[in-house]
Amino acid sequence: MARILQMPSTPTATTAPQDVLREEAATFDVLRRMREDILCCVLKPDQRLRFGELRQRYDTSVGTLREALSHLVSEGLARTEAGRGFTVASISLADFLDLSELRVWLETRTLADAIRHGTDAWEAEIVGSYFLLNKLGAPRQDDPVGVKREWGKRHKRFHDALVATCTSPWSLHYRSELFDQARRYHWLTMIHARSRRKNEHLDLRDAVLARDSDKACALIESHIRTTVAQAASEVPGLTMDAAPSARRRKA
Repeated sequence: MARILQMPSTPTATTAPQDVLREEAATFDVLRRMREDILCCVLKPDQRLRFGELRQRYDTSVGTLREALSHLVSEGLARTEAGRGFTVASISLADFLDLSELRVWLETRTLADAIRHGTDAWEAEIVGSYFLLNKLGAPRQDDPVGVKREWGKRHKRFHDALVATCTSPWSLHYRSELFDQARRYHWLTMIHARSRRKNEHLDLRDAVLARDSDKACALIESHIRTTVAQAASEVPGLTMDAAPSARRRKA
């Protein structure tokens, strides 16, 4: 007669589904907050990310921090070296130029497509998001972190609204990724700016609402390139000598 296998009387310990979900939610929350702190330069380029300080800042465990930092490394916002731990990713003019060339290519194409497929709801979101951005005003270096984060959120919302009706999901995805990568440079340019710029967001809004695709695309390209030129001349540590690839493109 075949033997009947008996199951153990005591169940094996496993992680309950709700615990897994709780851990994933905690990681996502810490990741979101750390990403925003890096993009707003609260955590500065090349800053060492020490676990003791991070645990206190984000009130979380080392395991959750490691998971969040691994995501940030994969996104290019942090880096890790054997024996040295984690640091915020460096910045350079060469990197900003490279990002900006790709942004010009994608922003103009997604914007032109969005204008072709624009709707009344799309126009309403552009008007509303511009109002909220303009109402807050550009932040200053000594503003509280909360103000910086809120301006960054409203700035992204406005630029996202401009292209929201683009029909290419992949174009929108990569455009958003590049926009986020450039946010550190936007922020550093703003807080170190010595020159004043006209209200380029207003001009962009009006051209897009007028469905003037050629003018709108020219404006977004100028908006991106003007920020690069301003960063090169006004942000400490960013010099044209650091961008040989850009010189080769011009040649």
